[in-house]
Amino acid sequence: MADLDRQAMRAVAERIQRLSDDHWWALDSSCRLMENDAWVGPTGARFGTQVHADQRELRDMLTQAVHTANQKLASLPDKP
Repeated sequence: MADLDRQAMRAVAERIQRLSDDHWWALDSSCRLMENDAWVGPTGARFGTQVHADQRELRDMLTQAVHTANQKLASLPDKP
């Protein structure tokens, strides 16, 4: 993304935002199932802990990607 002009960077930022929106809920159903005790016992508990951690990590990465793209867009000069 080093030499993108403002219009191209805007398109990139919008695409990243759409991808983030599309994937934000990717692990939501699994997390909800685990909250409703879909699996029980030690294995279920480990899986529940892991899927919630994975959801947080995914959302953190998506948030960071959107933030970084928007920062880059904001740093580009407006060209007349």
